[in-house]
Amino acid sequence: MKIKNQIAIGIVCVALGIILALQYKIFQDSLAGGDSLFKKQTDLTNELFILKEEKQQLLVELDAARTTLLEIEESASKDNAIIKNLTDTIREYEILAGMTDVSGQGIVVTIDNPPADQNTTDISVVNYYDEVLKLVNDLNAAGAEAISINEQRVIAISEIRAAGNSINVNFVPQTTPLVIKAIGKKDALEGALTFRYGQVTRLREANLLVDVKVLDEVIIPRYHGLINFEYVETIKGE
Repeated sequence: MKIKNQIAIGIVCVALGIILALQYKIFQDSLAGGDSLFKKQTDLTNELFILKEEKQQLLVELDAARTTLLEIEESASKDNAIIKNLTDTIREYEILAGMTDVSGQGIVVTIDNPPADQNTTDISVVNYYDEVLKLVNDLNAAGAEAISINEQRVIAISEIRAAGNSINVNFVPQTTPLVIKAIGKKDALEGALTFRYGQVTRLREANLLVDVKVLDEVIIPRYHGLINFEYVETIKGE
């Protein structure tokens, strides 16, 4: 009987040893996996930083190339009226397409979340992105000739939509405050937003912070993305 008890105790000890060994291995594997995941996250973060730096450098080089091209075009157009007319037409289309920096009179609208100490943590600009879209539409209807949101130029293919905890503009997540700039007849732009029951009133009634400034000069950067037409074609005349 005593021997049987010792054998039973031995079997239990062996089983416990195997279980402990397996748990230790699983623990080590989880640590190794965690380290691997952390390393991957670190590598991706570093890669993203490098890509952003490269993009910024390419934008600087692109701006330099555009400046050189502009100087060449202006030099060539001085002695040729046809080239000058063509150059002026190109400039107009570039402005219309949002491919050049512009300035002029207009307004700047800043939209932000309410202070956290006012028990309004559930109120966010993101929840009212559709009202932001309506505000941009109102600016267009009032004759805005150029619009940007947080320095992202709004053009014909721009999207303004909620994406998680941010609002995407040109596929770039934007954080608050949203700074919306518009160039056009400043009084008309202001009036289109601040009239009774206008978008400024609607946003303020939602407890969002809205500030509107009328300025003699507003600077809006050009669109920095790429535009590729895959399906649309011009209709050639007969």
